[in-house]
Amino acid sequence: MMEYGKTRKGAPGSGREGLHKVSISRIKKEMSDVSYLSDDLVITALSARNNTTADYPAAIDGFSAVIMMAGEATVSIDMQTYQVRPNNIVLINPNSIIRTVKCSSNAAAYFVAFSKSFVNEVQIDLSTSLPVYMRIGKAPVLEVSAEDVSEIRQLFQLIKAMLRSDKERYRSEIIRSLFTTAFYIITEINQRDRQVEQKQGRCEVLFNEFMTLLQQYSKRERNVSFYARQLNITPKYLSSVVKEVSGKTAARGIDESVILEAKSLLKYSGMSIQEIAYHLNFSTQSFFGKYFKQHTGTSPSRYKRQR
Repeated sequence: MMEYGKTRKGAPGSGREGLHKVSISRIKKEMSDVSYLSDDLVITALSARNNTTADYPAAIDGFSAVIMMAGEATVSIDMQTYQVRPNNIVLINPNSIIRTVKCSSNAAAYFVAFSKSFVNEVQIDLSTSLPVYMRIGKAPVLEVSAEDVSEIRQLFQLIKAMLRSDKERYRSEIIRSLFTTAFYIITEINQRDRQVEQKQGRCEVLFNEFMTLLQQYSKRERNVSFYARQLNITPKYLSSVVKEVSGKTAARGIDESVILEAKSLLKYSGMSIQEIAYHLNFSTQSFFGKYFKQHTGTSPSRYKRQR
């Protein structure tokens, strides 16, 4: 059984005892039969025999997804336990603590991991991506049909084939297009499943209204109090509702919406950093730069130059 990185000790009962921090480059080097694009994307097969998270908890430094093809497993994600069966897709946020509690001997799955920078380079409609991302931590396991799994599996097989292809000129562009297609299929499944639910609780309704307001106003409003007023509730209650549905605070949701929009504008709009700062209602370019670096760890100019 291979090992990922170094063990980091944590407080007793925190779920971080013996936690292994896993980078995508480490997965690429140490797992067998891995297809990859630089240190940004890896695809491989998992089975009961090569499942390292059965030995210790792990935290991957990028987004990841598991498409269960056969068998069953019980997994722990951020201290919450989930049953995973065929036709389930597990979506995992960066640095979530993952451990396989148990799995059947015939368990088999596709595993995909992709870096934050890879996601930033893929042009995805923010009004689609943000609600999905906000919900992952609270509801990471999707139940899908066999037909849906077949479509997604075919896309990942195409991505895997392109990762191993010698067609160098447009290979990255093709892979990103296929990845975007897979993302939208999973998003459509997510939204469709929610629509067939018999009823929505008040928290779910308020959360959806908050997400609609975010898409409309996040370019100029970054205060939780503004959104609470629009919904005729208190900021404290709004934060508790968003936390209940998504596992994240309202303030974090606002910041993530602003940063996603900023990244998209920096990469694709052709606008200057000063124009983007003005467009997003920052008083100065300097204030925008500090805000962006606080939430991303890099400056707008450096992010804009990154390929």
